[in-house]
Amino acid sequence: MVDPTKYVAIDCEMVGLGPNGCESALASCSIVDYSGSVIYDKFIKPDGTITDFRTRVSGIRPLDMDTALPYRIAREEILKIIQGKIVVGHDPRSDFRCLKTDISDYSIRDTSSCKLLIVKANLKTDRRASLKALCQMLLGKRIQDSYRGHSSVEDAKAAMELFKLVDITWELFLKQGKKVEIVNRFENRF
Repeated sequence: MVDPTKYVAIDCEMVGLGPNGCESALASCSIVDYSGSVIYDKFIKPDGTITDFRTRVSGIRPLDMDTALPYRIAREEILKIIQGKIVVGHDPRSDFRCLKTDISDYSIRDTSSCKLLIVKANLKTDRRASLKALCQMLLGKRIQDSYRGHSSVEDAKAAMELFKLVDITWELFLKQGKKVEIVNRFENRF
């Protein structure tokens, strides 16, 4: 049995800074607890001028920045929430990059590369699986279908729901230090 108080799921949305919006900057962050309850959901004003809101993907619009929290304050709040937690996310590397924090300092459960989920969904890939595909296959849910772009709350909740499908097995494998070998041996059981 896992301790639900140890886990949070995070999802961030980025906007573009600089020429052609090539530099990613944090513009929203959502964090949910193990039960999927939202414990953080804020728009964040990045340092620098936004040159591409990436609305089609990020869901961020110019008017969202009117009430956005300054980056420095938001970053401090977010890091305080995830400190000492096991952080669930779907390929959270870019989230941590935009938080200017070393992901290796945290216990991460990345649902995009979890072999247990990929096998359970019957996906034939050695690469990362999309959140949308895993949700459709394993949860029977359609996500990321809004014309308004992604919802960081929806994506954080989805990552946590996926994690909970395999949490006990995943934690057992990690505890035993047999991550890849055991996963491959048990593929046919999922």
